[in-house]
Amino acid sequence: MSPSKWREVSCRQCFTVFNVHEDWSNPPSLCKSCKGNQAADRERQAAKWYEGRCEDCGTTMKLNHDWSNPPRFCKSCKEKQNAKWYEGRCEDCGTTMKLNHDWSNPPRFCKSCKEKQNAKWYEISCEGCSATIKANRDWDHPPKFCPSCKQSHPSTTASCSHCGASFVITTNTRIQCSKKGWDLPHRCHNCRELFKHKPFRTLRESTPLGGTIYRTYNSINQLISESRDERGPLGGEHRAHYSGVGKATGTTHDRTGPLGGRYKETVGTDGRIKSTSREQKGVFGNEYTESTGGSSNTKHQTTTRSTSTGEKYRETK
Repeated sequence: MSPSKWREVSCRQCFTVFNVHEDWSNPPSLCKSCKGNQAADRERQAAKWYEGRCEDCGTTMKLNHDWSNPPRFCKSCKEKQNAKWYEGRCEDCGTTMKLNHDWSNPPRFCKSCKEKQNAKWYEISCEGCSATIKANRDWDHPPKFCPSCKQSHPSTTASCSHCGASFVITTNTRIQCSKKGWDLPHRCHNCRELFKHKPFRTLRESTPLGGTIYRTYNSINQLISESRDERGPLGGEHRAHYSGVGKATGTTHDRTGPLGGRYKETVGTDGRIKSTSREQKGVFGNEYTESTGGSSNTKHQTTTRSTSTGEKYRETK
């Protein structure tokens, strides 16, 4: 009897003993049970695969349901996408950043610096309409007004009614005047400073040709205006007023009220009434001139005074 060609081997996976024949060119290494399990596992693995398409060129790709982040592009397109990336540097700290040529507005700052920049922004209220506006702590002069208020009350240029110089009426001034019902300023900054220093002192002086002129000075002896009596084209007399630089600012005429009361009326070069004045007596019989004028209807009192040398002048408070 010839020797048996069958021999026993152990299953590579579960170590179960089974017979193989020496004539088999490719003897199994798994028992039938494990071999069946392996086939079932292959089927399960195969079921996880599905077809997807490259988002760029539409090429079909093999994808797996087990992948948490399946590729969106095929290998060729991914290489093209990778080629678009380059290195840039944060403009603040110099940190290297990944940038892409497809970005129309690549970031100028790294994430950390951007957070610092964002922390500098805060909200304030518009002084005109109380709308919320953005401001930055790096700004020396944060905005006071929102774009809407700036558009509706833009800065304008005006000509000073006293000296004729051009000056700017800012958005701030226009809004404040609008809120309080005031007229817009008609004098430049320098002239407003002249009129701030009260009381005023008016002296009767002589011109080089022997004429009479009345010059008004503020409390720090700066010349505010000059006045002189003139005759109009029809013969009527009036007192003409000029600024310290010679610009005509208005005229004063004698008027009679409805009840016969006498008063003086000062009219600007634009024809608008600037002020009216009347002679008054105080409770102790002292005489003074009371004038009212301006957009706020401010009242002033003018009285006659004398210097230590006996020279008389008119003082306005």
